[in-house]
Amino acid sequence: MRILMLHSVPLYGSGSGTYVKKLADEFSKKHEVCVIYPGPPAREKFITHNIEIDPVPVFTSHPTELSRSFVDYDSQEIIQIISHYLGELSKLLEKFQPDIIHVQHLGIWCSIAVMLKSLLNTPVVVTAHGTGMFVIERDGRFESLIQNCIEGIDQIIAVSDSLKNKVVNTFPSAEEKSITIPGGVDLSKYSKPSMSKEKWRSMYNLKNKVILYVGRLIEEKGVQHLINIASDFPEATVVISGSGNYEKTLKKMAADKENVLLLPHLKDKIVDFFIHSDVLCVPSIWEEALGLVILEAMASGTPVVASNIGGIPTAIKDGETGLLFEPGNEENMKDNIKRLLENPELSETLSKNALETVKRNFAWESIAEKLLRVFEKLI
Repeated sequence: MRILMLHSVPLYGSGSGTYVKKLADEFSKKHEVCVIYPGPPAREKFITHNIEIDPVPVFTSHPTELSRSFVDYDSQEIIQIISHYLGELSKLLEKFQPDIIHVQHLGIWCSIAVMLKSLLNTPVVVTAHGTGMFVIERDGRFESLIQNCIEGIDQIIAVSDSLKNKVVNTFPSAEEKSITIPGGVDLSKYSKPSMSKEKWRSMYNLKNKVILYVGRLIEEKGVQHLINIASDFPEATVVISGSGNYEKTLKKMAADKENVLLLPHLKDKIVDFFIHSDVLCVPSIWEEALGLVILEAMASGTPVVASNIGGIPTAIKDGETGLLFEPGNEENMKDNIKRLLENPELSETLSKNALETVKRNFAWESIAEKLLRVFEKLI
């Protein structure tokens, strides 16, 4: 099978980028895979075709230095982007003829894929991620664009049940073709740190306990609420890793918090932070799908405290695989973090249950097999 994956943002710096890379790695073990995406070139096991474009259009914000949200483009500029992407895709099709088209995000690639389907009779599958719906909710132009594509899309895959419900509520005609298949996690990657906990703590000058946040620094992620309660944990370092359009505001908020450490994207060092941290906090205040950082922490044996919102409860069952709090409720969040820091037995129980959950339900190999079965039925 020849699988063409159309990705809307760069391969690095987002959960959907990780999703694409991991699936493409799995697909390429038995099939031919090509991923086309905007942004800088990347070296991968599978075939890649990057689109040079400046700035890079994104859904909210992105670590890519020069990026711009889709909602900030006027309609003529969006037409120009679609034309540019279509031109790059036509070059690729000269050497890669797909059997299936797998689009990431309900966005502009959908219109291109549906057009391609009408010419090549190639089935189109779209995976809906949270940020694509985020833009659709805020810009009626994109809702209209996707509405016109629904009939031509053969299958919509949402990464959580809550996201599927949101897709169907927005596009009722998509109900019969929408299913849920979550993202996954590379279990082997998070099984062993590159350094001891003592060396790690010394390298970053960390306190005895570490509360970790990993992700984009945008207001909707709720990191401001974590910074607000940082002073209530003088024995801990609150590590915030990421970048985004809310970064300057968060740095100002953290300026007088001696136990808050802001770091850029940790890349290869992220495994050490996941394994050695005492708590991962996910304080989102918007209905994101299911953050891959949650699955990564679960695979690392680090307990998770997260907002009870969107697709997060897909993986975090309160009191079983982690602790949930009401979005934006700082007292609730603080109490749950304290429960874990002060109760090692509870942390160990939740971590053990979480690891068993990801092994059973979220291994990339099994996620890829589910998607391949969808593809095979459509071809």
